Amino acid sequence: MTDAPGRQHWVSAETSGAALPSSTDIVVVGGGIAGTAMAYYLAKGGAEVALIERGELNREASGTNAGSFHLQLAIHQLSGQGTEADRDRLLAEARLSLEAFEVWRELGKELGGSLDVHLTGGWMVAETPEQLRILRDKHELEERAGIETEVVGGDELGARAPYLSPGLLGATYCPMEGHANPLVVAPLYALRAAENGAVVRTHADVRAIEVHRSTGSRRFTVHTGAGPIDAHRVVDCAGAWAGELAGMVGIRLPVRSEGLHVNVTEPRPPMFTPMIQHIGRRLTLKQTENNTFIIGGGWPTPTAPQPKRYPTSWRSAAGNTAVAVSVVPGLADVRVVRTWSGVIVFTDDFSPVVGESVRVPGFHACVSSTGFTFSPLFARQLAEQMLSPSAASPFPQRYSLDRGPAFPTNRMEQT
Repeated sequence: MTDAPGRQHWVSAETSGAALPSSTDIVVVGGGIAGTAMAYYLAKGGAEVALIERGELNREASGTNAGSFHLQLAIHQLSGQGTEADRDRLLAEARLSLEAFEVWRELGKELGGSLDVHLTGGWMVAETPEQLRILRDKHELEERAGIETEVVGGDELGARAPYLSPGLLGATYCPMEGHANPLVVAPLYALRAAENGAVVRTHADVRAIEVHRSTGSRRFTVHTGAGPIDAHRVVDCAGAWAGELAGMVGIRLPVRSEGLHVNVTEPRPPMFTPMIQHIGRRLTLKQTENNTFIIGGGWPTPTAPQPKRYPTSWRSAAGNTAVAVSVVPGLADVRVVRTWSGVIVFTDDFSPVVGESVRVPGFHACVSSTGFTFSPLFARQLAEQMLSPSAASPFPQRYSLDRGPAFPTNRMEQT
Protein backbone atom coordinates (compact mmCIF):
# COMPACT_ATOMS: atom_id res chain seq x y z
CA MET A 1 0.00 0.00 0.00
CA THR A 2 1.28 3.46 -0.85
CA ASP A 3 0.23 6.99 0.06
CA ALA A 4 2.01 8.64 -2.87
CA PRO A 5 3.72 7.38 -6.04
CA GLY A 6 6.72 5.29 -5.04
CA ARG A 7 6.19 5.83 -1.29
CA GLN A 8 5.27 2.70 0.63
CA HIS A 9 3.06 2.35 3.69
CA TRP A 10 4.76 -0.71 5.19
CA VAL A 11 8.17 -1.71 6.54
CA SER A 12 9.60 -4.12 3.99
CA ALA A 13 9.77 -7.84 4.76
CA GLU A 14 13.54 -7.72 4.23
CA THR A 15 13.84 -5.09 6.95
CA SER A 16 11.45 -6.60 9.48
CA GLY A 17 12.85 -10.09 8.93
CA ALA A 18 16.52 -9.19 9.42
CA ALA A 19 18.55 -10.40 12.40
CA LEU A 20 18.06 -8.77 15.79
CA PRO A 21 20.84 -6.48 16.99
CA SER A 22 22.72 -7.76 20.03
CA SER A 23 21.90 -4.65 22.08
CA THR A 24 20.02 -1.37 22.09
CA ASP A 25 19.03 1.35 24.52
CA ILE A 26 15.26 0.66 24.42
CA VAL A 27 13.34 -2.47 23.45
CA VAL A 28 9.66 -1.89 22.68
CA VAL A 29 7.61 -5.09 22.77
CA GLY A 30 4.44 -5.21 20.67
CA GLY A 31 3.77 -4.30 17.05
CA GLY A 32 0.34 -2.72 17.44
CA ILE A 33 -0.55 0.95 17.54
CA ALA A 34 0.95 1.52 21.01
CA GLY A 35 4.28 -0.17 20.21
CA THR A 36 4.73 1.33 16.77
CA ALA A 37 3.82 4.79 18.08
CA MET A 38 6.32 4.38 20.94
CA ALA A 39 9.04 3.36 18.50
CA TYR A 40 8.27 6.34 16.26
CA TYR A 41 8.25 9.01 18.98
CA LEU A 42 11.37 7.58 20.65
CA ALA A 43 13.30 7.29 17.39
CA LYS A 44 12.17 10.72 16.26
CA GLY A 45 13.51 12.08 19.55
CA GLY A 46 16.91 10.55 18.89
CA ALA A 47 16.74 7.40 21.04
CA GLU A 48 18.24 4.07 20.01
CA VAL A 49 15.21 1.77 19.90
CA ALA A 50 14.28 -1.70 18.68
CA LEU A 51 10.64 -2.69 18.19
CA ILE A 52 10.01 -6.43 18.38
CA GLU A 53 6.78 -8.28 17.55
CA ARG A 54 6.12 -11.99 17.94
CA GLY A 55 4.09 -12.25 14.72
CA GLU A 56 3.33 -9.64 12.08
CA LEU A 57 2.81 -5.94 12.71
CA ASN A 58 -0.77 -4.86 13.42
CA ARG A 59 -2.06 -8.45 13.50
CA GLU A 60 -3.85 -8.37 16.85
CA ALA A 61 -6.08 -5.76 18.52
CA SER A 62 -4.83 -2.73 16.60
CA GLY A 63 -5.60 -4.27 13.21
CA THR A 64 -8.81 -6.13 14.08
CA ASN A 65 -10.86 -3.42 15.79
CA ALA A 66 -13.49 -1.25 14.12
CA GLY A 67 -11.26 1.83 13.98
CA SER A 68 -13.49 4.09 16.07
CA PHE A 69 -12.11 6.92 18.11
CA HIS A 70 -14.33 7.97 20.98
CA LEU A 71 -14.75 11.24 22.81
CA GLN A 72 -17.97 10.49 24.63
CA LEU A 73 -17.50 8.44 27.79
CA ALA A 74 -18.47 4.87 26.90
CA ILE A 75 -19.98 1.85 28.59
CA HIS A 76 -16.64 0.13 29.23
CA GLN A 77 -15.41 3.17 31.19
CA LEU A 78 -18.26 3.01 33.72
CA SER A 79 -17.88 0.99 36.92
CA GLY A 80 -21.62 0.58 37.48
CA GLN A 81 -21.51 2.66 40.66
CA GLY A 82 -22.79 5.81 38.95
CA THR A 83 -21.02 8.77 37.41
CA GLU A 84 -20.80 10.57 40.77
CA ALA A 85 -18.72 7.75 42.30
CA ASP A 86 -16.37 7.83 39.30
CA ARG A 87 -16.51 11.59 38.85
CA ASP A 88 -12.83 12.49 39.15
CA ARG A 89 -11.64 9.61 36.98
CA LEU A 90 -14.29 10.16 34.30
CA LEU A 91 -13.63 13.89 34.20
CA ALA A 92 -9.90 13.24 33.75
CA GLU A 93 -10.59 10.70 30.98
CA ALA A 94 -12.93 13.11 29.20
CA ARG A 95 -10.20 15.77 29.19
CA LEU A 96 -7.72 13.21 27.90
CA SER A 97 -10.13 12.42 25.06
CA LEU A 98 -9.79 15.98 23.86
CA GLU A 99 -6.00 15.73 23.91
CA ALA A 100 -6.20 12.45 22.00
CA PHE A 101 -8.53 14.06 19.47
CA GLU A 102 -5.99 16.80 18.81
CA VAL A 103 -3.28 14.18 18.16
CA TRP A 104 -5.54 12.34 15.73
CA ARG A 105 -6.46 15.53 13.85
CA GLU A 106 -2.79 16.14 12.96
CA LEU A 107 -1.55 12.55 12.81
CA GLY A 108 -1.92 11.95 9.09
CA LYS A 109 -0.01 15.15 8.39
CA GLU A 110 2.73 14.23 10.87
CA LEU A 111 3.16 10.73 9.49
CA GLY A 112 2.91 11.87 5.89
CA GLY A 113 0.17 9.52 4.77
CA SER A 114 -3.57 9.01 4.66
CA LEU A 115 -5.04 7.33 7.74
CA ASP A 116 -8.59 7.56 6.36
CA VAL A 117 -9.62 9.76 9.28
CA HIS A 118 -13.27 10.78 9.06
CA LEU A 119 -14.88 13.14 11.56
CA THR A 120 -18.48 12.01 11.28
CA GLY A 121 -19.92 12.94 14.65
CA GLY A 122 -21.45 10.30 16.88
CA TRP A 123 -24.68 9.34 18.63
CA MET A 124 -24.81 7.42 21.92
CA VAL A 125 -28.29 6.02 22.43
CA ALA A 126 -30.42 5.04 25.44
CA GLU A 127 -33.41 2.70 25.60
CA THR A 128 -34.36 2.87 29.30
CA PRO A 129 -34.94 5.67 31.80
CA GLU A 130 -31.84 4.59 33.74
CA GLN A 131 -29.69 4.68 30.61
CA LEU A 132 -31.04 8.13 29.76
CA ARG A 133 -30.17 9.31 33.26
CA ILE A 134 -26.59 8.08 32.74
CA LEU A 135 -26.41 9.98 29.45
CA ARG A 136 -27.54 13.19 31.17
CA ASP A 137 -25.07 12.74 34.05
CA LYS A 138 -22.32 11.92 31.61
CA HIS A 139 -23.17 14.96 29.48
CA GLU A 140 -22.52 17.21 32.49
CA LEU A 141 -19.05 15.73 32.96
CA GLU A 142 -18.25 15.96 29.26
CA GLU A 143 -19.39 19.59 29.22
CA ARG A 144 -17.14 20.39 32.18
CA ALA A 145 -14.23 18.75 30.38
CA GLY A 146 -14.82 20.83 27.27
CA ILE A 147 -16.31 18.10 25.06
CA GLU A 148 -19.22 19.34 23.01
CA THR A 149 -22.18 17.00 23.52
CA GLU A 150 -25.94 17.51 23.64
CA VAL A 151 -28.81 15.35 24.90
CA VAL A 152 -31.56 14.92 22.30
CA GLY A 153 -34.89 13.13 22.63
CA GLY A 154 -38.47 12.93 21.43
CA ASP A 155 -39.47 14.46 18.13
CA GLU A 156 -36.14 16.26 17.77
CA LEU A 157 -34.23 12.98 17.81
CA GLY A 158 -36.60 11.54 15.20
CA ALA A 159 -36.15 14.59 12.99
CA ARG A 160 -32.35 14.69 13.24
CA ALA A 161 -31.75 10.93 13.09
CA PRO A 162 -34.75 9.31 11.37
CA TYR A 163 -32.78 6.10 10.90
CA LEU A 164 -32.76 5.47 14.68
CA SER A 165 -35.49 3.35 16.26
CA PRO A 166 -38.51 5.35 17.49
CA GLY A 167 -38.36 3.19 20.62
CA LEU A 168 -35.21 4.94 21.84
CA LEU A 169 -35.77 7.36 24.72
CA GLY A 170 -32.93 9.66 23.80
CA ALA A 171 -29.32 10.04 22.71
CA THR A 172 -26.31 12.29 23.11
CA TYR A 173 -24.61 13.72 20.05
CA CYS A 174 -20.92 14.64 19.81
CA PRO A 175 -19.78 16.33 16.57
CA MET A 176 -16.10 15.45 17.05
CA GLU A 177 -16.23 11.64 16.97
CA GLY A 178 -15.27 9.52 14.00
CA HIS A 179 -13.06 6.73 12.78
CA ALA A 180 -9.82 5.90 11.03
CA ASN A 181 -8.54 2.89 9.10
CA PRO A 182 -7.04 0.42 11.60
CA LEU A 183 -5.24 -1.42 8.81
CA VAL A 184 -2.88 1.46 8.03
CA VAL A 185 -2.20 3.44 11.23
CA ALA A 186 0.23 1.12 13.04
CA PRO A 187 2.09 0.08 9.84
CA LEU A 188 2.64 3.73 8.94
CA TYR A 189 3.88 4.48 12.46
CA ALA A 190 6.32 1.55 12.10
CA LEU A 191 7.56 2.74 8.71
CA ARG A 192 8.20 6.25 9.98
CA ALA A 193 9.91 4.82 13.06
CA ALA A 194 12.26 2.82 10.82
CA GLU A 195 12.95 5.90 8.69
CA ASN A 196 13.97 7.70 11.89
CA GLY A 197 16.45 4.96 12.77
CA ALA A 198 14.38 2.46 14.77
CA VAL A 199 15.02 -1.25 14.31
CA VAL A 200 11.73 -3.04 13.52
CA ARG A 201 11.72 -6.83 13.76
CA THR A 202 8.89 -9.35 13.47
CA HIS A 203 8.70 -13.03 14.47
CA ALA A 204 10.67 -12.32 17.65
CA ASP A 205 8.48 -13.66 20.45
CA VAL A 206 9.64 -12.80 23.97
CA ARG A 207 10.25 -15.95 26.04
CA ALA A 208 11.96 -14.53 29.12
CA ILE A 209 13.43 -11.29 30.44
CA GLU A 210 16.48 -11.25 32.69
CA VAL A 211 16.76 -8.31 35.07
CA HIS A 212 20.35 -7.39 35.90
CA ARG A 213 21.16 -5.80 39.24
CA SER A 214 23.68 -3.48 37.65
CA THR A 215 22.33 -0.06 36.69
CA GLY A 216 24.82 0.29 33.85
CA SER A 217 24.07 0.16 30.15
CA ARG A 218 22.58 -3.34 30.33
CA ARG A 219 19.68 -3.65 32.76
CA PHE A 220 17.78 -6.32 30.81
CA THR A 221 18.38 -9.24 28.50
CA VAL A 222 15.27 -9.95 26.47
CA HIS A 223 15.30 -13.55 25.25
CA THR A 224 13.29 -13.99 22.04
CA GLY A 225 12.69 -16.70 19.51
CA ALA A 226 15.00 -14.74 17.21
CA GLY A 227 17.79 -14.53 19.80
CA PRO A 228 18.65 -12.38 22.83
CA ILE A 229 18.91 -8.62 22.89
CA ASP A 230 20.40 -6.54 25.73
CA ALA A 231 18.70 -3.27 26.64
CA HIS A 232 18.87 -0.50 29.18
CA ARG A 233 15.09 -0.02 29.07
CA VAL A 234 12.05 -2.09 28.05
CA VAL A 235 8.58 -0.79 27.11
CA ASP A 236 5.66 -3.22 27.43
CA CYS A 237 3.19 -2.46 24.63
CA ALA A 238 1.87 -6.01 24.41
CA GLY A 239 -1.77 -5.03 24.90
CA ALA A 240 -3.87 -8.03 25.87
CA TRP A 241 -0.66 -9.91 26.69
CA ALA A 242 0.97 -7.05 28.62
CA GLY A 243 0.39 -8.84 31.91
CA GLU A 244 2.29 -11.92 30.75
CA LEU A 245 5.24 -9.79 29.68
CA ALA A 246 5.30 -7.79 32.93
CA GLY A 247 5.12 -11.04 34.90
CA MET A 248 8.51 -11.97 33.45
CA VAL A 249 10.07 -9.20 35.55
CA GLY A 250 7.89 -9.76 38.62
CA ILE A 251 5.22 -7.12 38.04
CA ARG A 252 1.54 -8.01 38.29
CA LEU A 253 -0.40 -5.63 36.05
CA PRO A 254 -4.14 -5.18 36.77
CA VAL A 255 -5.09 -6.24 33.23
CA ARG A 256 -7.28 -8.88 31.64
CA SER A 257 -8.18 -9.58 28.04
CA GLU A 258 -11.24 -10.63 26.12
CA GLY A 259 -11.79 -11.75 22.56
CA LEU A 260 -14.35 -9.74 20.63
CA HIS A 261 -16.28 -9.78 17.38
CA VAL A 262 -16.41 -7.38 14.46
CA ASN A 263 -18.91 -7.82 11.62
CA VAL A 264 -19.11 -6.15 8.21
CA THR A 265 -22.08 -6.16 5.85
CA GLU A 266 -22.75 -5.82 2.17
CA PRO A 267 -22.90 -2.23 0.87
CA ARG A 268 -26.17 -0.35 0.78
CA PRO A 269 -27.10 3.17 -0.31
CA PRO A 270 -26.00 5.75 2.28
CA MET A 271 -28.24 5.57 5.34
CA PHE A 272 -26.39 7.61 7.97
CA THR A 273 -23.06 9.34 8.58
CA PRO A 274 -22.50 9.53 12.36
CA MET A 275 -21.03 6.70 14.40
CA ILE A 276 -23.61 5.08 16.71
CA GLN A 277 -22.92 3.68 20.17
CA HIS A 278 -25.11 2.38 22.99
CA ILE A 279 -24.71 3.40 26.63
CA GLY A 280 -26.14 0.17 28.04
CA ARG A 281 -25.55 -2.56 25.44
CA ARG A 282 -22.46 -3.52 23.47
CA LEU A 283 -22.68 -1.72 20.13
CA THR A 284 -20.60 0.44 17.84
CA LEU A 285 -21.99 0.97 14.37
CA LYS A 286 -20.85 2.99 11.39
CA GLN A 287 -21.40 3.14 7.65
CA THR A 288 -18.09 3.39 5.82
CA GLU A 289 -17.17 5.46 2.80
CA ASN A 290 -17.72 2.37 0.62
CA ASN A 291 -21.24 2.05 2.12
CA THR A 292 -20.73 -1.16 4.08
CA PHE A 293 -21.74 -1.23 7.76
CA ILE A 294 -19.21 -2.18 10.44
CA ILE A 295 -20.89 -3.61 13.54
CA GLY A 296 -18.89 -4.09 16.72
CA GLY A 297 -18.96 -3.16 20.37
CA GLY A 298 -17.11 -5.93 22.13
CA TRP A 299 -19.31 -9.00 21.89
CA PRO A 300 -17.11 -11.81 23.27
CA THR A 301 -15.51 -14.80 21.59
CA PRO A 302 -14.33 -18.07 23.14
CA THR A 303 -10.77 -18.04 24.43
CA ALA A 304 -7.94 -19.78 22.62
CA PRO A 305 -4.30 -20.29 23.66
CA GLN A 306 -1.49 -18.92 21.53
CA PRO A 307 -0.64 -19.41 18.73
CA LYS A 308 -4.32 -20.01 17.89
CA ARG A 309 -6.57 -17.05 17.25
CA TYR A 310 -9.81 -16.41 19.09
CA PRO A 311 -12.60 -18.17 17.16
CA THR A 312 -15.81 -16.47 16.10
CA SER A 313 -19.12 -17.39 17.73
CA TRP A 314 -22.58 -17.49 16.19
CA ARG A 315 -24.07 -16.42 19.52
CA SER A 316 -22.04 -13.22 19.58
CA ALA A 317 -22.34 -12.46 15.88
CA ALA A 318 -26.12 -12.87 16.05
CA GLY A 319 -26.39 -10.96 19.33
CA ASN A 320 -24.32 -8.06 18.06
CA THR A 321 -26.30 -7.71 14.83
CA ALA A 322 -29.59 -8.03 16.74
CA VAL A 323 -28.66 -5.02 18.88
CA ALA A 324 -27.73 -3.10 15.73
CA VAL A 325 -31.10 -3.86 14.16
CA SER A 326 -32.96 -2.86 17.32
CA VAL A 327 -31.22 0.54 17.20
CA VAL A 328 -31.32 1.01 13.40
CA PRO A 329 -34.30 -1.00 12.07
CA GLY A 330 -33.31 -0.29 8.47
CA LEU A 331 -30.50 -2.84 8.82
CA ALA A 332 -32.95 -5.76 9.13
CA ASP A 333 -32.47 -7.06 5.59
CA VAL A 334 -28.78 -6.16 5.20
CA ARG A 335 -26.57 -9.24 4.92
CA VAL A 336 -23.45 -9.77 7.01
CA VAL A 337 -20.66 -10.90 4.68
CA ARG A 338 -17.71 -11.22 7.09
CA THR A 339 -17.12 -11.64 10.79
CA TRP A 340 -13.78 -11.86 12.52
CA SER A 341 -12.32 -11.90 16.00
CA GLY A 342 -10.04 -9.44 17.70
CA VAL A 343 -8.96 -8.94 21.28
CA ILE A 344 -9.22 -6.10 23.80
CA VAL A 345 -7.44 -5.40 27.07
CA PHE A 346 -9.24 -4.18 30.18
CA THR A 347 -7.83 -2.91 33.46
CA ASP A 348 -9.48 -3.94 36.70
CA ASP A 349 -9.65 -0.37 38.00
CA PHE A 350 -10.58 1.24 34.64
CA SER A 351 -7.33 3.26 34.48
CA PRO A 352 -4.56 2.83 31.90
CA VAL A 353 -1.12 1.46 32.74
CA VAL A 354 1.44 4.02 31.58
CA GLY A 355 4.87 4.97 32.90
CA GLU A 356 7.93 3.41 34.52
CA SER A 357 7.95 0.85 37.31
CA VAL A 358 9.47 1.87 40.62
CA ARG A 359 9.94 -1.76 41.60
CA VAL A 360 11.80 -2.60 38.37
CA PRO A 361 13.51 0.60 37.16
CA GLY A 362 13.82 0.76 33.41
CA PHE A 363 10.68 -1.31 32.78
CA HIS A 364 7.88 0.80 31.26
CA ALA A 365 4.39 0.09 29.95
CA CYS A 366 1.85 1.74 27.65
CA VAL A 367 -1.48 -0.08 27.93
CA SER A 368 -5.00 1.36 27.58
CA SER A 369 -8.45 -0.18 27.24
CA THR A 370 -9.50 2.43 24.66
CA GLY A 371 -6.24 1.73 22.92
CA PHE A 372 -7.01 2.85 19.40
CA THR A 373 -8.13 6.29 20.60
CA PHE A 374 -5.57 6.87 23.35
CA SER A 375 -2.40 5.01 22.32
CA PRO A 376 -0.96 7.77 20.09
CA LEU A 377 -1.34 10.28 22.93
CA PHE A 378 -0.01 8.02 25.69
CA ALA A 379 2.90 6.83 23.52
CA ARG A 380 3.91 10.40 22.76
CA GLN A 381 3.68 11.40 26.43
CA LEU A 382 5.65 8.36 27.62
CA ALA A 383 8.32 8.91 24.95
CA GLU A 384 8.67 12.52 26.09
CA GLN A 385 9.11 11.36 29.68
CA MET A 386 11.72 8.77 28.69
CA LEU A 387 13.63 11.22 26.51
CA SER A 388 13.57 14.13 28.97
CA PRO A 389 12.34 13.05 32.43
CA SER A 390 12.90 16.42 34.09
CA ALA A 391 10.94 18.34 31.46
CA ALA A 392 7.93 16.01 31.11
CA SER A 393 4.88 15.98 33.37
CA PRO A 394 4.56 12.87 35.56
CA PHE A 395 1.70 10.47 35.00
CA PRO A 396 -1.08 10.23 37.61
CA GLN A 397 -0.45 7.69 40.36
CA ARG A 398 -3.50 5.72 39.24
CA TYR A 399 -1.60 4.84 36.01
CA SER A 400 1.18 3.17 38.00
CA LEU A 401 2.60 -0.19 36.93
CA ASP A 402 3.17 -1.03 40.59
CA ARG A 403 -0.38 -0.57 41.87
CA GLY A 404 -0.90 -4.32 42.11
CA PRO A 405 1.01 -6.85 44.27
CA ALA A 406 4.33 -8.10 42.91
CA PHE A 407 5.13 -11.66 41.91
CA PRO A 408 7.74 -12.55 44.56
CA THR A 409 9.84 -15.07 42.65
CA ASN A 410 8.76 -14.82 39.03
CA ARG A 411 11.56 -12.88 37.41
CA MET A 412 15.00 -13.98 36.23
CA GLU A 413 17.56 -11.83 37.97
CA GLN A 414 21.31 -11.85 37.46
CA THR A 415 24.20 -9.93 38.98
